[in-house]
Parts: sequence; C-alpha cells; structure tokens
Amino acid sequence: MPLVLPASTLQHPRKAPALNWGILGPGWIAAEFGHSLNTLTRSRISAVGSRSFERSEQFVKRYGDSATRVYDSYTQVIEDPAVDVIYIAVPHSGHADLAMQAISAGKHVLVEKPMTLNAKQTRQVIDAGRAAGVFVMEGMWSRLLPVGNVIQQVIASGMLGRIISIHADFGAKFPEDLTSRIYDPALGGGALLDVGIYPIAFSVMVSPAKELLHASGRMTQTGVDASFTAVLSNDDGSTANIFSSIETDSPQAAWIAGTEASLEVERPIYAGSKLVLRGSDGSILDTQKFTQDSPARGLGWEAAHVAWCLGEGLTESPVMPLDESLAIAVTMDQIATDLRRN
Repeated sequence: MPLVLPASTLQHPRKAPALNWGILGPGWIAAEFGHSLNTLTRSRISAVGSRSFERSEQFVKRYGDSATRVYDSYTQVIEDPAVDVIYIAVPHSGHADLAMQAISAGKHVLVEKPMTLNAKQTRQVIDAGRAAGVFVMEGMWSRLLPVGNVIQQVIASGMLGRIISIHADFGAKFPEDLTSRIYDPALGGGALLDVGIYPIAFSVMVSPAKELLHASGRMTQTGVDASFTAVLSNDDGSTANIFSSIETDSPQAAWIAGTEASLEVERPIYAGSKLVLRGSDGSILDTQKFTQDSPARGLGWEAAHVAWCLGEGLTESPVMPLDESLAIAVTMDQIATDLRRN
C-alpha cells in the first residue's frame, strides 16, 4: 500500500468551549493572541493587566469588549473571579513568577514559550500546577495547528520506519539593537530562548534528547547567543541537528529521515506551509499545503486546545505535555552551558 499523508483530525477552533481569558502583558504576541482569539474562537478577553493602565486600556480598545476589565497590575487580573484562564505574555524573565502566582490563586495557565528561563524554574511551575490541580501548558502553538497535527500522526504511525536523523532550524535576522529585549540577558534574550526553542521542540516531539553531543555558536557583546548549532543524541537512537540565529535568516525548515520514508516541513518551521513525504528512493509520495502560517491566525488554535482540555477536565495537554516542556528546558540548559563554556 502506498504511503500517504493523513488528514488533520482537528476541529475548527470555533467549535471549542468558550472561555474568559485574562491577559498579562499586552505586547506584540498578546495582540496576535487577542486578534486570533476574536476571529477564530467563541472565547473572549475578560481582563487585561500590565504595569501601565494606558497600555492595558489601549489593548482592550482593540481586542476586548465593553465588559473587559482594565488593570494596571498583573495581580488584579490573577485575582479577578471572572477570569477562567491566564495567558502569560510578558518577557521570558517574568514567566515563572507570574505562573506561580496564577497557580497559587487557583487559575489555569497558558505560558508563552519558553515556559521559563531554565529547567529549575520549569520544574517548579510544573510541580506547583500538578499539586494545585490546575491546567498548565507551555504555549507551543505550532503543535496545535493542523500541520502540527498531521506531523504528529505521521510520527505515531511509524510510516517513516526507524528514525535516523532530524534536522531543524530557525534563523531570523533581528535589528542589531543592543538595548532591545532580544539582546538583554536579564530578559531572556538570545537565539536559544527566543527562536531556538522551535527547532528543539520539533526534535523533542519526534524523540526526547538523551545527550547533547555538541553545541557551539557566536555570542553577542551583551552576553546572549547570536547563533548556535547543536547536535543531539536521542532516545530512539536518532541524531538531531539544530541551528538557530538572531543575526541571519535561515531556511526555517525541518525534516525527519527514516528508513522507509522522510518528511519535510517547508518554511516556516513554526507553522509549516507545506509537508512533503518522500519514499526511501527520494521520490515524492505525497504533499499537503497549509495556510495557518502566522501567529495571528495560529494562536486561536492554541486557545481552542486549552478550551477543549479544560472541557474534558484535563490538567495537562496530551499534545504539549508538561514532561516534554521540562525535557525541552533541560536540553536548552545544556546547550546554554556549552555555549558559555565555548
């Protein structure tokens, strides 16, 4: 029987239960989230908080409704009884503290990736969430798109045979502004935490990393990594080659090579525009194109996934499980250590 790509099994986000969301940090990614929430789902933004009442107010004017509450602190959103779930969209350095506060208040939490700055903090958030019995998930939205669903079906089916190699990269040229967040180590700047998490998470989705074999890269004047290459040895015996950068654009693609077939994910890796399935002789067996190629359209699928999980009484996502978030954080810690050493 010829190998073919499966169809996505996801329902449209508008079919998901409606939730009242609280937004912490009304910046760019929160704006993308709010736009996608409003256009793709039946959920709404119930409250928005930041350190500036004016920023919260401007955000609500664009993405809220007449009943959305405006706050000049994060705590007020967390304590708002009308809020079902908190979306943490502040810079990386604030993720752990706000997640712990929300969990302590009994709120469900979606934390923008990376979940925290390191594995220690990630483990603390996971342990707290499990102890409190609330839903906690890292916002790896690319997994929750139709393209991510198809990739996971291909991996689970075994149609690729024994996995030999995984390649994944995400390089994007950011403005060289040493005063910006992306270059600030205190805010979790650098390629690894900002864009490198995408190829690392892709590899971990195929197989958890057993050992970091190599990591090297270029550091900036501010002490964050500008580019890096890492090679991983995985639990299934495969190896993974990872590249990421904030100083150059790259193909932003990925591929999985198996003994029976290979799967290519065409640009951009965070929301693949096309999948190509090739046979062991390199011939194209099947292709699929996808249109959810931007956060504005994609983040609604993530919000809908949270709603479905909560509707089923789950405290963890089966698609982005907490143990996998921890595995990603551990691998990133190992890469960061090698980059500083080298």
